[in-house]
Amino acid sequence: MHGAVFFASAATCTLVSGVLATPAHAADDDAAVTMYGLIDLGVGSTHVSGTGTRNGLVNGGEDDSVWGLRGQDDLGAGWRALFQLENGFNPSNGRTDDQDGRLFNYQSWVGFENDAYGRVTFGRQHTIGQAFGNQLEQAGWKDMGLGATFKASDNFSFDNLVNYVSPSVGGWALGLGYSFDAAKPGGYAASASNRAFSAGLKYEQGPWLAVATWDQMRLGNTVATHAQPRALQLGIAYDFQIAKVALGWSRQSQGYVGLDGSDPDDLGVDAGPQAFVDGGHVNAWFLGVTVPVGKDSIVLQWSPMQPSWRWDDGQRARRAQLATVGYIHELSPRTSLYGFVGYASHYTLDNQFDPDGSHTTRVVVGMQHHF
Repeated sequence: MHGAVFFASAATCTLVSGVLATPAHAADDDAAVTMYGLIDLGVGSTHVSGTGTRNGLVNGGEDDSVWGLRGQDDLGAGWRALFQLENGFNPSNGRTDDQDGRLFNYQSWVGFENDAYGRVTFGRQHTIGQAFGNQLEQAGWKDMGLGATFKASDNFSFDNLVNYVSPSVGGWALGLGYSFDAAKPGGYAASASNRAFSAGLKYEQGPWLAVATWDQMRLGNTVATHAQPRALQLGIAYDFQIAKVALGWSRQSQGYVGLDGSDPDDLGVDAGPQAFVDGGHVNAWFLGVTVPVGKDSIVLQWSPMQPSWRWDDGQRARRAQLATVGYIHELSPRTSLYGFVGYASHYTLDNQFDPDGSHTTRVVVGMQHHF
């Protein structure tokens, strides 16, 4: 990862040098700040075999509810200063969607951008793998979207992250990111830090989208494992007008790089079960289709997964799959109604791969509003 740090530092120095070379006469009239948000709340029923059924309100049935501030300041000579502050919350009770007391738990970053040199940002933000890979998702149905199986594309953020994204050249863009400490370990020693590297290449032109990403994490010594979670993601999408189709493949090794899984074996990190973290891997595939129906949309998503490990009792982890069918009805450009049905086999929404072979069914109808 030392090469990644050097590259990130070089890119940062280049952009900062360019900023320092700009004339210091930017006008306040060129500064702009926007407040924005999304509220998503539904009613649903979730049934897990052998456990029971839970009915009630569902926060973020299609997308997570957030509010935030973003802005930019024209520095002159093509340079802009940027920032974004974003908080996730649960509209069912008004509470922040964060267990660590962060004021802005989704995004909190500042940076520079130039059309000729690209963008560099510093702070809590999405990784390159998440930002590029998540574009393949057709709908983010609660715990049943792309991020449920492609965990490197799940909706997570890292602390202390530096991201660089190049300008688009012929539709191609390169992204690199490095986190000096992705999750606060409770100490200051470098050996205790969970360091993460993320890289991606994206092609976006007309109806085409193609992405390739690589993520790797070095866990700190406060975690009861020496694993280094890794994830490779490849995907392509094309908009045929009559339907948008996305295909993807991911290989996740030695745990989830986003630390966004579960910790059923008390390893001290949400990287998945110990059998996975200690040398296991998962191959996952994704097929998503969105069919427009007037202003509405029918959304189909299917993702099978093949784990490599055996459980403690010697039983091989079973092949799992997740499938959803949904409908989105637009009431206006800002407001929509939706509904979806999802089914997961040999997979639970809380602990992912399940040695007991549980099945999960979820039905949700809800409303989403942008402001």
